[in-house]
Amino acid sequence: MIWAYTLTKSNKLRARDADSLSELQKLGKKSNWLWIDCMEPDNRELELISGLLKETDVMSAINKRQIFSRPRKINNYVLLSIPLVVFKDTVEAYPVYVFAREKILMTVRSKHSSRLVDNTLKTFQDCIQKVCERNIASSFIVSRLFHEVSDENLNVVMELRARTDAIEAEALAKPGNKQINKTVFALKREISTIERILWTQRELMLSIEEGVVPVIQSSELNKQTLSHAVSNISRELSLISSNDDALDSVLRLQDLGMIHRVERILIYLTVVTLIVNVAMILIDLGILEILSG
Repeated sequence: MIWAYTLTKSNKLRARDADSLSELQKLGKKSNWLWIDCMEPDNRELELISGLLKETDVMSAINKRQIFSRPRKINNYVLLSIPLVVFKDTVEAYPVYVFAREKILMTVRSKHSSRLVDNTLKTFQDCIQKVCERNIASSFIVSRLFHEVSDENLNVVMELRARTDAIEAEALAKPGNKQINKTVFALKREISTIERILWTQRELMLSIEEGVVPVIQSSELNKQTLSHAVSNISRELSLISSNDDALDSVLRLQDLGMIHRVERILIYLTVVTLIVNVAMILIDLGILEILSG
C-alpha cells in the first residue's frame, strides 16, 4: 500500500493513496513537499519505487531486509535504513528505508513499523506550523522516525532483560541443569544480534546529528530529537551489556553446580571404596568368619 502526504498552502497535511508512477511524479512536481510511504510493498509497488528512484539494485537489498551502517547515495536520493527490531523466538530486524531528496521523502517499510509511523504523523501534525516555518519537514520526519524506532527497540531490550531474569531464577532453583546452559547460549546469540543493530543505528544517527547528510537539514528542534534518541540507544546498549554479564554469571553458577555435583560423587565413591577396603581387610584377617561363627 502506498500513501502520499502533501502540504497545502495553508500548511495542512493532506493524505491520499497513490497507485501509479505518473501520479506520484505529478505530485512531486506540483507539491511544495511530498512524503511517499510504502508499506509491505508487492512486486508492482517495488517497481513503482524503482521507477521513482531510477534504480533497481536497491530493491534486492530491501527484500533481504539489509541494514546499511552509513547513508548511501541513490541517484538524487540519500538512502537511510532505520532498523526496527522485533523479538519473538529470535531477534529480527525490519528496517524502515528512507529515501530523501529536496522536498521529497520516501519510506519503504514493513507492517511492524505502522505504530511508529502513525506516532510520527501525529507529532508532525502537532508541530506542523513550526516545521513549515523552518522548512525542515523531511528532517523533522526522519528525526522522529529515529526517535520512535529507539523507543520501540527499547521494548525488545526489556523483553530480553525479562528472559534473562527468568533464566537467573531457574538457575538458582536448579543449579547444574544442563538445559539452562543451552538456553543461555541461545539468548546470548540474540543479545549479540541486537547489540550490533543498535550500534549501527547509533552511528547512523550520530552522522546525521553531525550534519554529514546535507539533504537532511539540521535545526535545534531536530538536534534535540536526535540527541534524545542517541541517549536512548546508549542506555539500551548499557542494558544489553548488563544482560550479557548476567548470563555470564548464570554460566559461572552452572559451573559451580557441576563442580559441587562432581565433589559429591567423589565423596560417595570414596566412602564406598573405604567400606570395600575395610571389608577386604576383615576378610583377610578372618575376623568376619569369627564373627559369623
